[in-house]
Amino acid sequence: MLSTMREKTKVIMLVLAVAFVGWLVFDVGMGVTGQGQAQSQDVGSVDGMSIGYQAWLEAYRAAYEDARTQNPGRVLTREDQRAVEDQAFERLVQNRLLQREYRRRGIAVTDREIGDAVRRFPPAEVAADPQFQTDGRFDPRKYERFLETTSASRDFLLAMEQRYREELPRFKLFEQVTSDIFVSDAKLWVMYRDQHDTVTVRALVIRPGQAIADASVRVTAPELQVYYGTHPEHFRRPARAVLSFIAVDKGATPYDSAQVMAHARALRDSILRGADFAAVARTESADSGSRAQGGELPTFGRGQMVAAFEEAAFRLPVGQVSEPVRSPFGVHLIKVERRTADSATVRHVLIPMARRGARLDTLEARADSLDRLAAEQTDAAALDGVARRMSLEVQRGPPLYQGVPYVLGRERVPDVGVWAFETNVGESGPVIETSGAYYVFRLDSLAPEGVPPLSEVREEVAAALMREKKRAAAEAIARDAETRLSRGESLDRVATALRLPVISLGPFTRTATVPVLGAASEAIGVAFRLRVGERSRLLSNEDGFFFIEPARRTRADSAGWLRQRDDQRLAVLRASRQARVQAYMESLRRAAEVTDRRADVLRPAAQQTQ
Repeated sequence: MLSTMREKTKVIMLVLAVAFVGWLVFDVGMGVTGQGQAQSQDVGSVDGMSIGYQAWLEAYRAAYEDARTQNPGRVLTREDQRAVEDQAFERLVQNRLLQREYRRRGIAVTDREIGDAVRRFPPAEVAADPQFQTDGRFDPRKYERFLETTSASRDFLLAMEQRYREELPRFKLFEQVTSDIFVSDAKLWVMYRDQHDTVTVRALVIRPGQAIADASVRVTAPELQVYYGTHPEHFRRPARAVLSFIAVDKGATPYDSAQVMAHARALRDSILRGADFAAVARTESADSGSRAQGGELPTFGRGQMVAAFEEAAFRLPVGQVSEPVRSPFGVHLIKVERRTADSATVRHVLIPMARRGARLDTLEARADSLDRLAAEQTDAAALDGVARRMSLEVQRGPPLYQGVPYVLGRERVPDVGVWAFETNVGESGPVIETSGAYYVFRLDSLAPEGVPPLSEVREEVAAALMREKKRAAAEAIARDAETRLSRGESLDRVATALRLPVISLGPFTRTATVPVLGAASEAIGVAFRLRVGERSRLLSNEDGFFFIEPARRTRADSAGWLRQRDDQRLAVLRASRQARVQAYMESLRRAAEVTDRRADVLRPAAQQTQ
C-alpha cells in the first residue's frame, strides 16, 4: 500500500508534529506527558547510548518552535529558553529509553501496519480539516476518497508514513504495558459513591494560631540554637546568589503624567464631539487584548478589576464616557455598554503612563550608556564607577535562589536567575529590561546549596519554634476538651467553656477539599463512617485539633450510577492507562544512568560564538 500512496501528488497544507501527541488517535486514551567543535561531541548519554550534538540541536529547534507557537508574540526569556533546552534533552532521553524497550521486547512495525494506520487513524489535525468533514464531523469516506485519488500529496503521505513509523512502536509498547488493566463494577460504584455521597458536619476546632496568643509564648536564644541544630533540613536552601544592581527608572516624570492626562482629555473631547469610541480605541489604545475589538472587554464582575477601574465602571451611567481614570496600567477612558447589579461590559481606551518626546529620547540615551559602560564588565568596581558617573545608586538586591523567580518590588526580573549561576563573582551582566526599569546586576557572592548559618535564618527559626510551642499549648486545650466530652458534655457546652468555635462544614463528598479537614484525609473518612449525631474522637492535622459530629447525610443514587456506568468505565480505563504509562516511563527514567554534558559542550560553543 505504501508504494501506491507515495505515487499520489495532490498538495495539502498540513503541519504534522513529529512529537508523540497521544494515543487518543487510536482511542486508547493514553499520553506521555553553537556549532564548530561542538558538532562532533556528545551532549550526553543514556545507559551508554550517546546523544549527539546534532540530534540535540534538532530537538531543541523543534521544542523552541513549539514554545513560540504556544506563546505567540512573546519574547522567550533565558529562563524560558533553559526550560526549552531541558525539555529537548528529556525528549531525547525518553526516545533512547523507548528504542531500548522496543529492542528488548522485540517490537517492530511493518509497512502494511503503517498503511493501515494511515487509513484508519488520521491525526487530529487531519480529521479537523474541513475538506474531510460532513456537518462539522470527520467523514471517513471523504478521507478514504482523498487517499484513493491520484492527486494526493506525496509529501503529505511521506510525512504520515514517517510519523506512524515512530508512533506505532510506542502504541504497541504501551498496549503491552496496559493490557492487564481491568475495572470492575464494584470499583466503579465505589468511585461514583465517593463523588456523590455527601455529609455536613459540626466541628469544634482548636487552631494553635488563634487559640494561643503570641504574648503567651516565649522563645529563648538557647532554644533557638537547639531547634536549629535538631531541624537542619527545615532550613536547607538551594544555591544562593547575592547581587548588587544599578537601575535606570522608566517611570513617567510629572511632566509626562500631565501630558498623558492632557492627551486623554483631548481624546475624550473628540469622542464627545462625535468621534466613534471604538474607532478611537482601535487607533489610540495601548491594550493589545481589546484594541482590535474597539476597546471592548469581556464582561466582568465585582472584584475582578483594579479598584479605580471597577469603581468607574459601576458608577458611570450607561453610554457615557468617563473622565480620565488612573490605574496602575495608565490612564483609561471608559464607556459602559451594559451593566447589571453584579456585572459590567465596557469599552476602554488605555493610554500608558510613559515618557514621551524628549524625555523618552533621554531615557533611551541613558539606557544606551548603561549598556555601553556597565554591562558585562569583569571588574567588580566598574559598576560603582558607572553609578557615580550616571548619578545612580548601587543597590543590594534580595537573595536570589537558584530555580526561584527573582522579584524586585512588584515586578519579576527575567534572565538574572540564569545569568547569576553561570557567571563569575564580581562580573556584571547584560542590561535587563522590565516594564519599570533597565537593570545591570553584579554578582557579589555565590553560596552552594545547603543550610545557611543561624544568623541568616534566625527569624525563620524563631517562627518555626513558636509554631511548635503554640501547637503544644493547643494540644493541651484539646485534651481538656476531650476529657469534658468524654464526661458527656455537648460540643456547644465545651466550646463555650473553653472559648472555642463550633463551625459547620459541608455538605462535602469524600473527594472534596474541605476547610479544616483537608483533602483525602483521615478526618473526611471519619466523617463518613460516623452516624448522624455521633461524635468523633480527637482528630488533628497540620492546621490544628478538632472534633466532628455529622449533622446531615445524603447517599449516592444507584440508579443514576447505572445510567452513566459505561461512560464512566471508559473514562476510568483511559485515566488508568495514562497513569500506568506515565508510571512506566518514570520508572525507566529512574533506572537509567543519564549523563548530561550540555554544560561542558554547549557553553564553550556559545562563548566561542560570542
